Amino acid sequence: MVRIAPTRWTFSQSRDWVARRLPVLFARPRRVMLAVLVVGMPLAAAVAAGLAADNASESLREQGSAQLSLYESNLRTELERHAAVPMVLARDQEVADLLRDPSPERVDHLNRKLEAIAATLKASALYVMNGAGTTVAASNWNATPSFVGQNFSYRPYFQSAMERGEGHHFALGTTSLVPGYYTAQRVVAENRTDGRAGDRGAGVVVLKVGFQELERAWSHGQEKVLVSDRDGIVFITNVEGWRYNALPRRLPVTLPASASPPTEEIPTLPWAFGGASDRITLREGNAERRYLLQSAAVPGGDWTIHALTSLAPVAIRAQQAGLLAAAVVALAALTGHALAQRRLNLVERLALQEEARAELERRVAAATAELRATENELTQAAKLAALGQMSAAMAHEINQPLAAIRSFADNAVVLLERGRPDAVRDNLAEIADLTDRMAAITRSLKGFARRASGTLGAVSAAAAVGQALALLEARLRRDSVTVDTDLPPGPLLVTGEDVRLQQVLVNLIGNAADAMRASPHRHVRITLAAEGEEAVLTVRDSGPGIAEADLPRIFVPFFTTKEAGDGLGLGLSISHGIVEDFGGSLTAANHPEGGALFTIRLKRRDIQT
Repeated sequence: MVRIAPTRWTFSQSRDWVARRLPVLFARPRRVMLAVLVVGMPLAAAVAAGLAADNASESLREQGSAQLSLYESNLRTELERHAAVPMVLARDQEVADLLRDPSPERVDHLNRKLEAIAATLKASALYVMNGAGTTVAASNWNATPSFVGQNFSYRPYFQSAMERGEGHHFALGTTSLVPGYYTAQRVVAENRTDGRAGDRGAGVVVLKVGFQELERAWSHGQEKVLVSDRDGIVFITNVEGWRYNALPRRLPVTLPASASPPTEEIPTLPWAFGGASDRITLREGNAERRYLLQSAAVPGGDWTIHALTSLAPVAIRAQQAGLLAAAVVALAALTGHALAQRRLNLVERLALQEEARAELERRVAAATAELRATENELTQAAKLAALGQMSAAMAHEINQPLAAIRSFADNAVVLLERGRPDAVRDNLAEIADLTDRMAAITRSLKGFARRASGTLGAVSAAAAVGQALALLEARLRRDSVTVDTDLPPGPLLVTGEDVRLQQVLVNLIGNAADAMRASPHRHVRITLAAEGEEAVLTVRDSGPGIAEADLPRIFVPFFTTKEAGDGLGLGLSISHGIVEDFGGSLTAANHPEGGALFTIRLKRRDIQT
């Protein structure tokens, strides 16, 4: 991918650009702003109001459709709740016995039974008619007027029940003058010769229910709800003045075919259509209100249910969207004008900021390089300080082989004079072994003292532990410190640098030895294990541990718990930085069984692809 270097302007270039663009920027900002305010505001308001009205209308339509389905379900539930009563009574033996032999005792018994059932159902009336259409028993037997003795053979529900077995009809009661929905079920007479049911109807059981409870329940909703029959006459509604009014013929739905059109005397609902066939305008008080009309056919009958939902939320939503759009356009125009007026200052400020940023970047780069150099010097100084601390022990380690070499050399001269060449050869072999030991000590010191290359690669963590212990062997033996290691048998490679990893381990092991000076039992345990994609190296001592107050500051530069002159407080800080350069982490804690515990986590190199 090609990278394009960012262009850095000088102040003179920025000033020239402003001089060229200034006439364009400030030519006609006021006229443009006025044009946007005069033309853009009304246009944006109209568009936003139209879109908001469409969205709100669609949402209102969906909400109204859901409410209409709920009202239709309420109506169907109300009808189905009473439909089984006439069917059950038509198969009741007491009803059949009454129609066969209407004795006074049977009539009185059934009157009281029907009265109790009607009271439980809150029905308007429940009665039994014989085959001629005369009421034999009724729930209102004890009321005035009563259905008992009345002949309703002319009623459509009776005729339909006698012909087809059941009948339904909504009408105004001729006796009670109370409207209701009639459900009739035929009672089949029995053929006494063979015990089977015959074809002739012995009578009809009729249940009359009103919809006052349903209308009261609908009155709590926000919609205006009405139900019309096949003739378009409203007979159920939660608007009191609309009952027994005819629907206008201009409707968005097709009504069932009317057998007998309504007469001219039936009033029509006072609806005015507002632009579309589903938009209704009503005068309520001194104001006109608009509604959305939605209709649906009631399954299983010739009824249609209608719901009128107020369009006021649509108008409010459209008005709010229009005002908001106009305000946004006005704010945009004013903001654009203000930006145009301030453009010159902004360009000049940007030019100055660009120059300041470039200067700051140069200073940061220089400071970073200087800091890196200082860090490298501190790292090297820390290694040299560690070498200085180990010098006395190293001198002792070298003096012992030197004294032994001198002794073996003197003995070799004496043995040579005595003519014992085999013994001389043995002494010379011992001298060679001692020189190899001295070479190993100096080689470790030279490797530890050399500067780090700064290149990360695969490093054997176990080998780094061995080198660090070799460097500190004399000091640990002098301070009576025992070391216990738990290292894996195979190679465990980590991402790092050999010299700097040795420096971290020398610092941690040396600090552990210093912390145990006052302890009667001095022991250091070093463990190395693989945990997933990491290698975990721990150094634990048997000293007093780290004070809880010092744990948060343990890796802060120049913080030390040693005596004055016994350290600068840079060892742990430098070690922490080295491990982070490796992409790992160095943490300090107190072990539950006592002593300090330092944990190094490094990325494994032997599993990386």
